[in-house]
Amino acid sequence: MTIAKPAQNASDREIVITRLVDAPLERVWRAWTDPAEIVRWWGPHGFTTDTNHREFKAGGLWKHTMIGPDGTPYSNTTKYEEIVEKERIVYTNGGGKEDGPGVHFRSTVTFKHRGGKTEITMRAVFDTAAMREHAVKQYGAIEGGNQTLSRLAALVQGEFVISRLVDAPRQRVWKAWTDPAELGRWFGPKGFETFHAQLDFRPGGSYHYGIKGNGIEMWGKWVFSEIEVPAKLGFVQSFSNKEGGPGVHPLAPTWPKQTLSTILFQDFGPKTLVTVYWAPLDATEAERKTFLDGMAGMNEGWSGTFERFDAYLGENS
Repeated sequence: MTIAKPAQNASDREIVITRLVDAPLERVWRAWTDPAEIVRWWGPHGFTTDTNHREFKAGGLWKHTMIGPDGTPYSNTTKYEEIVEKERIVYTNGGGKEDGPGVHFRSTVTFKHRGGKTEITMRAVFDTAAMREHAVKQYGAIEGGNQTLSRLAALVQGEFVISRLVDAPRQRVWKAWTDPAELGRWFGPKGFETFHAQLDFRPGGSYHYGIKGNGIEMWGKWVFSEIEVPAKLGFVQSFSNKEGGPGVHPLAPTWPKQTLSTILFQDFGPKTLVTVYWAPLDATEAERKTFLDGMAGMNEGWSGTFERFDAYLGENS
């Protein structure tokens, strides 16, 4: 005769993450259910997701591979147990590194209207407390969950996000972003050069710069709102003139007059993962549309900037 053991307390096996997203529930639900959208935000910073097969229905499977910033693949199989439209998604998920122990959990995701916004709660219950601990320590599951919902929020709120794995330790990367002798030597799109750089690095301080390239001259200004050494920079960005006063985009007059940039610096082994969030600030509908329509150009511009940054660090390590 077998005697059943008491179930473990769920609290030592679970992770619960809640986020209020500034978008209607219908928009958030689409981001979860549309196969073309979920791969745009699924996973922590710097991850991409390739779908092999997806059936979004009770009993359906989502077979996908999450690819880390360093190229490491993580195979996953999700089985949907219950789907209540615009209310709840319940699924099990198993996966991990190909050469390491995997993890398995059951997740319940709930969605609630909150005055034009949407509250999302993700509750993952692992098979054992040891498995939860492994997921937290080995995979950074808590921070990864928060980052995943941040990427979701950015998508549905019309924000731009890009990550880059930089081959240098975080302190070195931070110095290159914050030292007045360094920032002007690499920052800006590929093909541009900085001819003016004045940095007052403190909360409330500013970075006033001029760049030129491809027959264009542009002035810009950052006003620092948040500095968390060596993990985070926040600043309000705007086009400027050479005196530091307000300006407009030389090629797009309906570009937002101000944008909010958040730069995150994360240890990734001996390297640094840099993630940029960029959002319109107090923008009109026309300005928001211009920002959304310019996503491809932003990706090209930031990719070129990171190429310059990689080259600069390679020459000045």
